[in-house]
Amino acid sequence: MSYSNNFTTTTSFERGDITVSSSGQDPNQWCRELIRERTKNTNVIPHFYRQVLQYMISKLGTLSYLNSETKLVPVKCIHANPERAIAKLKQETNIILPIISINQNSSNNADDRRRGAAQIVNKTFWSELKKRAVRVVSEAPRAVDVDFGINVWCKYKADIDQLVEQIRLLFNPHLIVKNEYTDVAQAYIESENDESTFEAADRKERIVRRSFKIKLEGYIPNPQFIITSTGEIEEFNLEASIYEKK
Repeated sequence: MSYSNNFTTTTSFERGDITVSSSGQDPNQWCRELIRERTKNTNVIPHFYRQVLQYMISKLGTLSYLNSETKLVPVKCIHANPERAIAKLKQETNIILPIISINQNSSNNADDRRRGAAQIVNKTFWSELKKRAVRVVSEAPRAVDVDFGINVWCKYKADIDQLVEQIRLLFNPHLIVKNEYTDVAQAYIESENDESTFEAADRKERIVRRSFKIKLEGYIPNPQFIITSTGEIEEFNLEASIYEKK
């Protein structure tokens, strides 16, 4: 991307034209002005939390165990907090165990990983439409720590041991959580607890439970834009989902 010391840039948006004038302006400042003006006229929601949760559900949904007949049985993963999962186990008799549940507990700012708001992040992206690499720019993302709870529910300890082993291998030493914006978010196991305190009534089988506390170190992205050498700015929409073969 080339810049001149003196320029007047007119950029077309959906809601009218915006003119950015400069006399020897810093290129980063020029980018920030374009991005901020364009952000005022857009309604881009990154859906960071939803995409992270969907990815972790898809990864946990790849686990399986060997039953008493040495057959490999896949295990379903659902989104539910422990209270809801226990209620469903008590009320519904058609739930097949083992089953894995995951829920988001909390989210906090990660100030030790934050960047200054004025920083511009840029990267290149290959455009199949233009048949060339384009430069994508945005303001710095917001660093956050997200806590998740993973619960494994089984009838037998032998089954839960198999699933615990696979979860520990999945987070060895961390799980890279991918979405359409980034593949640098990392999830770690912070703690593991035996929660097998659910007492079964007469004629009902006891349920054993193992819980994991997961910490995700991620970044909520700001809207991304393509800025051309002529000063035009385009909203960067990458509509894609991450799927991995099981």
